[in-house]
Amino acid sequence: MFYQSKQLAFATLHIFKRRVPSIPNCYIQQHHLQSSILKLSPDESSDSKDWFSNGREVAKQLKMELGIAGKDDMKTNDTEIKDEEESSKFKVSNDILESGRAAARELIKDMMTTDEDEDDDIIQSKEDKVASEQTDIKEDYFNSSSSRKSHCYTICMVPPSSATQAWEELTAIRKQCRDPGFYRWPPHANILYPFLEPKYDNESEESKDAQRTTFRNEMAIQLSKAAERCEPFDVTIDTFGTFGGKQRGVLWAYPRSEYIQSTTTNNNDKELEPLHHLHHVLEEQFPMCKDQRKGGEFNPHMTISHYVNNDAALAAKEEIESNWKPLSFHVPEIYLLERKGDDGQFKIAATIPLGKGSNTIYHEQALPFPAMPKEEEEWVYNERMEMKNRRKRGNKRRKRRSKRSNVDTSSEGEEEQGTKT
Repeated sequence: MFYQSKQLAFATLHIFKRRVPSIPNCYIQQHHLQSSILKLSPDESSDSKDWFSNGREVAKQLKMELGIAGKDDMKTNDTEIKDEEESSKFKVSNDILESGRAAARELIKDMMTTDEDEDDDIIQSKEDKVASEQTDIKEDYFNSSSSRKSHCYTICMVPPSSATQAWEELTAIRKQCRDPGFYRWPPHANILYPFLEPKYDNESEESKDAQRTTFRNEMAIQLSKAAERCEPFDVTIDTFGTFGGKQRGVLWAYPRSEYIQSTTTNNNDKELEPLHHLHHVLEEQFPMCKDQRKGGEFNPHMTISHYVNNDAALAAKEEIESNWKPLSFHVPEIYLLERKGDDGQFKIAATIPLGKGSNTIYHEQALPFPAMPKEEEEWVYNERMEMKNRRKRGNKRRKRRSKRSNVDTSSEGEEEQGTKT
């Protein structure tokens, strides 16, 4: 207990040093104060000590050492204290209480920062707090067991059904290039893919229909929040590209996007093309869906067809470019598409209008695009099966290479170990 009293005394000393700047540090000699305090501590058992009296003595000695009070003041204080003790040993005057409160307030002020920028970060408005809470709820909901990413769902840009010329031109070159995805996919540019689907809790008291409704309602809110930050825009297709290698090739068209009028939405980076900006705001709402970047930049593209290798894709690119004329269409909305199984056709699960007042519309039954084929033709099925077989063969080759690599690494390790021994 005496050790604690001594620590309290030194703490009080540091507070006084901060409160009385006129007293030079050199005036205060720690060893002198320490020795004075030690003299006030009799070698008595803790049960027999009067800790109130000892505390007052320590405080009185500190005041005298610091020059805050003289001996006459101390005598007057002693007399007053004795008078108070006669009435009640534990009575505390209002002045002392107020003094303690004031000291506490001053101490707290010193401990808190006065930097205005930091204050702005710490002190949020009521609206900011509500928005923050909503974001936390959203992330908790979609990161929890209520959802999971699926290749049967995508958020993408598709020419609207009213853009008949775009549908006709894009459909024609996809047929010409024998696209294996002709039946399953509309002409599109994925923005978030794979996207989220509901994950049903069989132990929940809610039915699957109720869980699905809850999921859709929350999804619609978050999609609308993102969509209202990006105005409708125009897309022009006048550039083609390829990617792949010896075992795979893809021919794609670049959907160059731009606003036809000055944007009034909250686009902090005016240099971003609308599709890039749309991807950015959607990814902010669904931070778990970052697959379209894969550690790099988002590169929107509309797949035209798949090939055995990149050389075949380059040859098809030259042929298409020789006859292609730039094509433009307006994009007032984007879509949440879904399909049933890998072989199913992507249909519109929800329509997401762009711009202020965006209100995502879920469709009770997914809607097919009017210009999409009603069934998969034989040539499309054959191309799709061939593409699947190529991928299987490629996967087998990769597995064999991986095994050989592991064996070689293991052998090298054994040789090194044998050398060491």
